[in-house]
Amino acid sequence: MTEKIRVERSIAHLPDFEPLPAGWRTTSLAELGEEAFSGVMLRASEGDPFETSTPESAVSDLRELIEAAGPAFVAERWVVLSDDDGEIGVVLPQTFPGHPETGTIFYLGVVPERRGQGAGRRLHRWGMGRLRAVKAERYVDSTDPRNEAMRAIFRANGCHEVDAIG
Repeated sequence: MTEKIRVERSIAHLPDFEPLPAGWRTTSLAELGEEAFSGVMLRASEGDPFETSTPESAVSDLRELIEAAGPAFVAERWVVLSDDDGEIGVVLPQTFPGHPETGTIFYLGVVPERRGQGAGRRLHRWGMGRLRAVKAERYVDSTDPRNEAMRAIFRANGCHEVDAIG
């Protein structure tokens, strides 16, 4: 099993609404449908050595995430973010079934041409705000210890590495 670094932070004091940066807009999985949404997820994973989706598996990979979310899944909460220049990325904020006070982000990805501009940090912060909007008070997540980009996003948004799992 692959080792993961686990992070957490309290989100109880975040505002119930984290505004999008000016000019950004959201389109939900419910609006796009599984095929189009998974296509954006696949594009956001291009060049990511930690992502294993392929064009052939993208829809089934998305369905696995939906199944993992269980009864807490709400398609309107999983979104593609874009602006006038096109797609920016994807964020899937999710509370845990039976534990609505705890949330995570099932997937966060930035399309290649938008990387290196702080978009990942802003998507992550916005995703935690969406969790707070549904009354989650604690954020937990994990990543591969070699995924320095995601670890930097976690640090920038106040998450603390607590241990390794796996």
